[in-house]
Amino acid sequence: MACWLAASAAEAGCTRPIGVPMAPVGLSVSFEGERGVGLYPTLLRELGASAGCEFQVHRVPRARLQKMFESGQADLLMPASSNPSRDVDGEFVALVQVRASLLTLARDRPPPRSLAELVAQPGLKIAVVRGFTFGPAYDNAVAALRAQRRLVEEPDAAGVARALRRGLAQASVMTASIFIGTLVNEPDFAPLVAQVRSDALDELGWSESGVYLSRHTLGDADRRLLRQAFSQLAKSGRVWQLFNDNYPPGSLAGSIRPLTP
Repeated sequence: MACWLAASAAEAGCTRPIGVPMAPVGLSVSFEGERGVGLYPTLLRELGASAGCEFQVHRVPRARLQKMFESGQADLLMPASSNPSRDVDGEFVALVQVRASLLTLARDRPPPRSLAELVAQPGLKIAVVRGFTFGPAYDNAVAALRAQRRLVEEPDAAGVARALRRGLAQASVMTASIFIGTLVNEPDFAPLVAQVRSDALDELGWSESGVYLSRHTLGDADRRLLRQAFSQLAKSGRVWQLFNDNYPPGSLAGSIRPLTP
């Protein structure tokens, strides 16, 4: 793997610095001042050193990321779930598989078993992160909840945690690893970790998550190099190793797994 990336760097390397706006996402992305830390910034630093690319990571609000990518203000969108609506603007490279689920704090009644059942429960308010998507079924459910005024939209997972703790919403839908990573990373929320319950929803199976390479800003040579480099990192097992290095033992079960061969 290292030899392949070194050879690629010797042959080419990226033709210019690659702009990567990011928003905090639990233990996957955080910031110490202006410096990005966590799983994905580490991944970019390793890839940059091996493949001859400079990645310029900077912090932006979660709600701005998609618009920046669509308008050609970002070379990469990551981490990002595969979604047909994004394929017009970018080329997707899978890094892991993810599964979103229903997340609650110490509930005393049976949870909904599907998004359809969740939408049909009028007394249930759902908190979500604005800009997150986990496929068409999720997007349709969010639209239905918004129309019913039962949706609490927050800028990040920490906002979702606050909404659940204050009783403004009774549940959320996202990958458990993002939510638990946020709780672990925020001392004020750490006591909530033991209360988190995760339940599968019928419409939300395993899907791919990774990185989108901009079709608007990246030239063919840079996109080809980055596609090969990210794909090889995923196949080598390094991406999955970084997840296990960054997340508490047992917190990934049922929400993230390596790509199937």
